[in-house]
Amino acid sequence: MRCNEMRFLYLAFILLLPFSLSAKIEFIKIANVEFAYRLPKTIDANTRIMVLFGGRNWQGQKALTAFNFNELADKYSLILISPSFKDRDYWQPEKWSGKVLKSAIKSLEKSYQLKPQKLLFYGYSAGGQCSNLFYNYMPKDVEAWGLHACGVYPETPTKNGVKAFITCGLQDSDRVRISKSFIYKYRENGGKVIWKEYLGGHELNKEALIFAYQFFTDILENKPDLYVADDDSKQILPLKKTSEIDVEFRNYLSSEQLKNLWKE
Repeated sequence: MRCNEMRFLYLAFILLLPFSLSAKIEFIKIANVEFAYRLPKTIDANTRIMVLFGGRNWQGQKALTAFNFNELADKYSLILISPSFKDRDYWQPEKWSGKVLKSAIKSLEKSYQLKPQKLLFYGYSAGGQCSNLFYNYMPKDVEAWGLHACGVYPETPTKNGVKAFITCGLQDSDRVRISKSFIYKYRENGGKVIWKEYLGGHELNKEALIFAYQFFTDILENKPDLYVADDDSKQILPLKKTSEIDVEFRNYLSSEQLKNLWKE
């Protein structure tokens, strides 16, 4: 399927499908924190969990609705869960919120008799802080992570970090600068992270969600890297020419669809 066709179908889905037709959102409470979650159409022991972190102090249900990864969840049997964290520096998992999230994950695994598997993280704004800081807190439990419009990262990235992506609006200039500084360190420390910028500012845009959808599709389908692309020149090369792009500017792209979305 061409990139534009996939984009059209995704936009049609998120704009035209009434939310009332989506699977029911359910709730659990762990240590006085409410978690909203959505079950996929089919669930078995191999069903996986994707954690969605909304903007600052968002309710979990708002994040599930705004991101609308329902189609992805139904296709790949993912439980989508989002915490309703509020204040108390919740984006710093070492303080208290990391243990609460881990307890919520264990609760789902027990309730639905799931095999423990690696998690997927995605977040926006303060939720983007959570996505990367929670990964840094529990790196062995996460397969991939992504975020949009974030300005806080760990000072020292995890060694050989998992596949990740960071998107941001160019008018969100401070977060662009901070994100690029972290990206260079993540790559130089052995990790693979994609950088993609958009027109606009701090808002969560549809293009960023479409990119996230394709990135996680590639992860869930275990697609190997096919291309490398340069942050600055925007040059895209076959994987065999990886050495022609300096490591700090290097994006690894795992499908034609992701390549086309990256170069838009």
